[in-house]
Amino acid sequence: MGPDPNDSITPTPRERELMMLIARGLQNKNIAYELKISENTVRAHIGNIMRKYRLHNRTQIAIIFALHAAPQSLRRDLANARVYPATAKPAQALAQNPPVLTAPD
Repeated sequence: MGPDPNDSITPTPRERELMMLIARGLQNKNIAYELKISENTVRAHIGNIMRKYRLHNRTQIAIIFALHAAPQSLRRDLANARVYPATAKPAQALAQNPPVLTAPD
């Protein structure tokens, strides 16, 4: 499989600003106030970001921002992390990663 095309997509400075404010948990009206733009413009930017990165919600926008803002070493570690197949059942995932037992309190 080739490189992920989303890796080569870079947010514009305005998109980066907006993504940071979303990651901070601001609502559209607060983002509009912060950036001195209308709420409609905020919604348009959010729609553009979602289409550009093929995202479905604001949480995913915050995650993308965090990954772009993260140091290269963390991004590399996350990219190399072991991922379970979507078809794995929770019991199978537990069998692959048994819980760590601790002493009772």
